[in-house]
Amino acid sequence: MDITAFFAAEVKPALGCTEPGAVALAAAAAARHLPAAPERIHLRLSANIYKNGQSVGIPGAQGLRGNMLASALGALAGDADMGLQALAAVTPDDVAAARALTERGAVTQEIVQDVPTVYAEAELYRPGHLVVAVVAGRHDRVAEVRHNGQVVYRAEDALGGDSLPPYMADLQRAAFDDLWNWADGIDADLARDLLHGAEMNLAVAEQGLASPWGLAVGHTLGMALRGGDCADTCAPDIGARVKATTAAAADVRMAGANQPVMSSAGSGNHGLTAIIPPALAARAWGRSDAELARALALSHLVTGAVKARTGRLTPLCGCAVAAGAGAAAALVRLADGTPAQAEQAVALVFSSVMGMICDGAKGGCALKVGTAAAEAWSAAQLALHGPGMTGAEGIVSPDFRASLRSLGEVSSLGFAAVDVAIIRLLERGVR
Repeated sequence: MDITAFFAAEVKPALGCTEPGAVALAAAAAARHLPAAPERIHLRLSANIYKNGQSVGIPGAQGLRGNMLASALGALAGDADMGLQALAAVTPDDVAAARALTERGAVTQEIVQDVPTVYAEAELYRPGHLVVAVVAGRHDRVAEVRHNGQVVYRAEDALGGDSLPPYMADLQRAAFDDLWNWADGIDADLARDLLHGAEMNLAVAEQGLASPWGLAVGHTLGMALRGGDCADTCAPDIGARVKATTAAAADVRMAGANQPVMSSAGSGNHGLTAIIPPALAARAWGRSDAELARALALSHLVTGAVKARTGRLTPLCGCAVAAGAGAAAALVRLADGTPAQAEQAVALVFSSVMGMICDGAKGGCALKVGTAAAEAWSAAQLALHGPGMTGAEGIVSPDFRASLRSLGEVSSLGFAAVDVAIIRLLERGVR
């Protein structure tokens, strides 16, 4: 298992929701080959990119939402060299110009079939120039750029379709003990990066606790906690703090705050869920930086292993089943639990939240993120202090790999029709 390759590709800063971020990146990559601003933009998106970008706030866009606006901003003011932070430097004037472009009907989109789950194609036109850029396979991977039909850029790596890079194939085969041991093997540089990610995500959470963003899930729940006199070390209170703080960070991110978070498995919300619960617990329990770094490494590895089985974007809420499982394992590790107890905690998360659907990124994701964090906390406590699973519970097993096989089949086969129904509802509008 190439730990360095895994963390370099799967745990990185992301500005805003990564689906419209991928759309903005595609548009920015195409715009480099135009002499001036495009007159028209057409998007061809996978169903999952469409779903997750349709209703979520765009960073720096003053509350405006959606893939079409993201593409306009990417084309007019994006920096493709910044990857998933391509919109970091947009100004109010850029937002006004992008809004004018979309409001006059110059930006269109369609869902395309038989493409990877992560697929965003941006076609930019102005007289004499037609540039197409494709992001595929990963949210930050520009796969190809064509100018007037000629390929001007093609990614050197062989990743295509929904194929897995070697490190993800290793994760797909890994037993839980492998993940635990790989987390033990991180070096000082990686540990420092993981701790920096925790600082990033906690800083965003503090914004959401301090003032109401989006649905204000974390701010509202946090008000009750701030009214009490229990310190961070008060054990009965930590679970509530975990839920409120993680939800608060998602409130801020889904509302379109212009502040990056550390992502996991290509998702900022996955990163919030995987990182914030163990970071809060480490602070409350007085754990060292080294202990927290290894717990965070385990959280990301578990999250990645789940996504290797279910796919990058799925009908199931990955914040719950993947990142929630990662956070539960990390919490057990921080509590000096054993690998077997951490594996139990993962199974308990699966049992609790496996049916949570993904109906696209939006303010309500804070509710799901908060639930995932709370269930991670509960699962860790049950694994540490309860009798634990001794055999299969429905389709969930105490064996990590067996549960992942069930989860992958449920996601790809059992929930396939769910995604179709969700897309249909989004296209026609809920009424």
